[in-house]
Amino acid sequence: MDQHRHLFKGIQRLTSITKTIASFVFCGFFFGTTACSTDSDSGITPYSDNIQELIETSANTATPEFIYNYYLLRYHYIDQNKYLGAPENYIGKVDVQAMLDNHIPWDYFNIYYMYEQMKDPYTYYLDPSRSLTWLNQLMNATESIDNGFTLDSSYLPAGKYVIESVAKNSPAEKAGLKSGDEIIAIEGVSPTNDIAFNRLTTANEGDIINFTIKRDSISRNISYAISAYNASTVNLTFKDSIPIITIHEFQSQTSSDSGTFGEFIGFLRETEKYKSTIIDLRDNGGGDIDQCIAMSKALLAKGDTVIRMDTTKADSIHKKQIIETTYPISTVNGIGKDRYFVFLANGNTASCSETMIASITSNKKSPVVGSTTYGKGIGQHLQLTPSLALNSITSYKFYDKNGDVYHRYGIEPDFPINDRSLALEKAVELAKAKNFTRIASYGTQNTGHFAKIGSSLPDTMPSSYLLPEEYRKKF
Repeated sequence: MDQHRHLFKGIQRLTSITKTIASFVFCGFFFGTTACSTDSDSGITPYSDNIQELIETSANTATPEFIYNYYLLRYHYIDQNKYLGAPENYIGKVDVQAMLDNHIPWDYFNIYYMYEQMKDPYTYYLDPSRSLTWLNQLMNATESIDNGFTLDSSYLPAGKYVIESVAKNSPAEKAGLKSGDEIIAIEGVSPTNDIAFNRLTTANEGDIINFTIKRDSISRNISYAISAYNASTVNLTFKDSIPIITIHEFQSQTSSDSGTFGEFIGFLRETEKYKSTIIDLRDNGGGDIDQCIAMSKALLAKGDTVIRMDTTKADSIHKKQIIETTYPISTVNGIGKDRYFVFLANGNTASCSETMIASITSNKKSPVVGSTTYGKGIGQHLQLTPSLALNSITSYKFYDKNGDVYHRYGIEPDFPINDRSLALEKAVELAKAKNFTRIASYGTQNTGHFAKIGSSLPDTMPSSYLLPEEYRKKF
């Protein structure tokens, strides 16, 4: 029953989950290259425009689940005109023994093979026996099971255990622990004792922990049970009186009812008197694009264009895929429109993080410090199929407001500094001066992150997507 509870929570979350989810290269990771050998592009048989013909020719050889997924790719995979052939290209082509060795259900062989041929590592399929595990991981990724506070490292050399911050809605906050509290005992034992100290770093759900803390020279006892809570995705620190807002990911379900956006806005308001702020997006792999767009608007002026977004749509009349281009625009002045921002980024800054940087730098010319970003300017649509399998299909492409592309090439820093401490020092220097205007642009060398393991073609996602002229004429 507990598994089903997580499943339905996962299904609910799919309605708001990131469209730019960071995911692994499934076929290459799971099978190696043997089961994923591909036909050459010249050998692909184009699909038929006749829906009935497709159903009739596939009915005796393909399962309903295969046909359903074939149509999802046909309508939503942004590169379907290059890589999606007729169903017979994928039926009976796999290495059956390799599938069996890896415990893939026989009636899903052809579907796995078809998804592998789509050429980008973010388009993949998980059969029902694996989708539940993935959904459970998805839910657990949004929850923390720990004490709910962090210690101030500056006090540790002196043997003091002082709480630096307490996570919102965590068991620690609900029990009354506060920043600045000094922990003098855990279950009656000094935290210098290894057994007691371990209670600060390891805990299981349901464990009851008793703390003795000192606050304003007064000792008091606080007890609480470890329980799961939605973790914060944003935190605020200061260096040399400069606010540093660190965004770890973009999620709709966090310690704030409004997700990462709500946390971010809260810290922007808290630092409203400051004229400059550092936004640290290092190691942020992305998340929910709606959260990202809303947060970007908070830094822009009324009328500013955030990004350009190309999205695949199903034309139900002509039974075709079409591309819809939208330009999210700020309709009001954002709370940070007049503030000077400096961005910190590195090679793990990807997806939504890059969208945010591209949005602000193309509008405000804010400087970037660190290293060239990952270069993921595409997004995915996640869906549960009728059989409760899960698929991820690349169906979004992002550009900056001018239509310039950072996909595959990343965003170059104005100040290339790999050392984290030195990069932060430079960001603080720029934030204090408030006079540097961005001069760097997007990368010129392929980052190489989009070649699917086992694919015969390296890095085949196009830098720009447009439907061929003859394709558009049919509408």
